Amino acid sequence: MKLIDKDLLQKIYQEIANNDKTTEVSLAEKYYCSERTIRRYIKILKDNKYITMEGTGTKRKWIILK
Repeated sequence: MKLIDKDLLQKIYQEIANNDKTTEVSLAEKYYCSERTIRRYIKILKDNKYITMEGTGTKRKWIILK
């Protein structure tokens, strides 16, 4: 099992807080990691009730809970 990079987790959270329409692809390109890694970190944030997603397709956006 891989260790969690808390710095990257914080950066992803801040990026979502600043831009509620950001995507996994754009985050992966910005932080030079795979899209799968970004999705894993987003799942951690969702499981801990920090963020949630509203809508689908082009109308989706992130909602900050904490």
